Amino acid sequence: MNEYNLKKLSRADLLQILVDQGEELEAVKKQLKETEARLHQKQLEIEEAGSIAEASLRLNGVFEAAQAACQQYMDNIESLSDRQKAICERRERESTEEANAKIAAAKKQCELMERETRARCDEMLTKAKQESEAYWDEVAQRLEAFFNAHNGLRELLAISLPKRNQE
Repeated sequence: MNEYNLKKLSRADLLQILVDQGEELEAVKKQLKETEARLHQKQLEIEEAGSIAEASLRLNGVFEAAQAACQQYMDNIESLSDRQKAICERRERESTEEANAKIAAAKKQCELMERETRARCDEMLTKAKQESEAYWDEVAQRLEAFFNAHNGLRELLAISLPKRNQE
């Protein structure tokens, strides 16, 4: 499987490949044990045959094949592990950048909303002050009109106010 195909795989697929290779490693270990058992058997045969040189030549090929298979498997695991590490680092970097971008966008949106809210509050406060002043101006005008219309009331109030002030 080439690197391009590995990059297309999901994390679960990559982990499954690692599990499969782990199982393959166990199989190789089992095969190694079997080979060692056969070696032991071969050693017995060598002792019986009496020709150590001939037996070692026959066994040499078995060990070389087992060593080559083991080395190839270890190289594959190391290569896959390096690729997986690079993929994880890239995804972590991308996730961090995306999170930072979202945080910055949220801050900008909050600042905009705060400015808009402050502007509306200022506008509402100004409008309330204007309405209040207009209302009190209208009340003052009505009271003045009422006093003017009822001149006698003003005189009564003028008389009762000095009495109260004296008491």
